[in-house]
Amino acid sequence: MDNQQVNQRLLELEDKMTSIDTKLTQVVDAILGNPLTKTGGFINDIENLKLKIVDIEEKLEKQEEFKKRFSWTVGLVAGIAIIVQYFTNLYSDLK
Repeated sequence: MDNQQVNQRLLELEDKMTSIDTKLTQVVDAILGNPLTKTGGFINDIENLKLKIVDIEEKLEKQEEFKKRFSWTVGLVAGIAIIVQYFTNLYSDLK
């Protein structure tokens, strides 16, 4: 092998390594996001989903609490209405 062939092979190897480095950088950016702009990336998407899940859990908890309060209120109103009706019937029977 002469010196020119060795140089040519080294250049080809360097080009391939540069290509691999570029592709690896793209994969890392896709997973972690762009470190310069601090945007994007799979990890960022997961964090956003976690925040949305926490928000939905809080809303669901508030809704369950509202249902409990509403049920108790309806029960109390119905109970009071039955008691009032009982005393009204008792009063009308006494007359």
